[in-house]
Amino acid sequence: MDDSLLVSLRRYRPREGRDSLEDYLTEIFAWLLRNSREVADAFLDTVMARVPEADRIDLPNADQDITWDTQTPYPGARLDMLAQWPGGALLFEHKVHAPLSAEQVNKYRELAASEFPGKSARVIVVSANTGQHRPEAHGCLCWEDVYKLLEARHETLSDPAEHFHIASFLALLRHEGLHPAAPISHQAVAFYPVAWRFPEQLADALTPLAYEEWPLAERYEGRSPKTRWGRLGFELIPAGGPLHWMPGLFVGVILDGRDHLVQNRYTDRVMLNVILDFSVKLHDIYPQLPSYRRLVQQLRERTPHRGWHFYDHLEERPANRHHPLYLETPLLDVLRGTTTMEEQRDAIRGAVCDAIELLQHDDALKTLTDEVRQKAALLTEV
Repeated sequence: MDDSLLVSLRRYRPREGRDSLEDYLTEIFAWLLRNSREVADAFLDTVMARVPEADRIDLPNADQDITWDTQTPYPGARLDMLAQWPGGALLFEHKVHAPLSAEQVNKYRELAASEFPGKSARVIVVSANTGQHRPEAHGCLCWEDVYKLLEARHETLSDPAEHFHIASFLALLRHEGLHPAAPISHQAVAFYPVAWRFPEQLADALTPLAYEEWPLAERYEGRSPKTRWGRLGFELIPAGGPLHWMPGLFVGVILDGRDHLVQNRYTDRVMLNVILDFSVKLHDIYPQLPSYRRLVQQLRERTPHRGWHFYDHLEERPANRHHPLYLETPLLDVLRGTTTMEEQRDAIRGAVCDAIELLQHDDALKTLTDEVRQKAALLTEV
């Protein structure tokens, strides 16, 4: 059968209810993988590097053939792309602008477990941005990762035909904004008409939460959500303290990370943050306190697999001693499945309560606050 690129695309049929770009990209990319074993092997290496070590499978050796099928039907699902070789299989879900649900990925996982006897099968997501990634998948990467891989391969090519095909696919990815981010992101342009109200809507969600009785060991005073220092959210200040932040808690998002010196941490997704803030008079004191070191160690040990990521800014240079400790989680993951403001507020409340539990385990936060309060009282007496 003729497997030239144009013949392969002739078999392509847009499907109702789907973004035709996703299927179009899939057909071209699968064709490239079928026709260049070096590209296929490099892509499989890239994919497996995104899979946690415990879930990795053996990739095909040079003597084993790989098949790359598209739009393969299975009970209750149709796989965008399927790679198979003796002993292994990868089930691919490709996304451009459309969202991806946990239910869809879990269905693929069920297929991986039931439809590939004698093979180790894994589910892989390839999407436009990391905000579409799903923790239910075995591994996730972005089209820009595919772009980088093909670009590196393209620079070494001597075969004119292969050079032309890869250059054409790279041009398509650039045209659709699926290459490494341009100064004006295609994603930002596409979603700005609905996204510009995001700060106002988030402030509406957070305002009642600022004055709730949070499950904290001592009394905190809530301050209304506001935008300053590049962040939007509310603050919880220990009541009756000689200083405001000893430490204070910030709950919200960072819209511009330059003030906090975290502008390079998350460039394509918004994180819900719980941040510990310290008054400037305490900057030379709190890092040396046993209670602070204990809290840092505890968060480092307990945060993994709890839905939050721990970040210690004092490990960076320059370090930001105003805002040293962060608990972070993708806001989109917190809000998935919600349809009303109250549901979204409940979701944020539940996530923040989980973060507070991490901070308060074994009275770590209270012990730190008590010790800092004593030091702050001595400072203010001078």
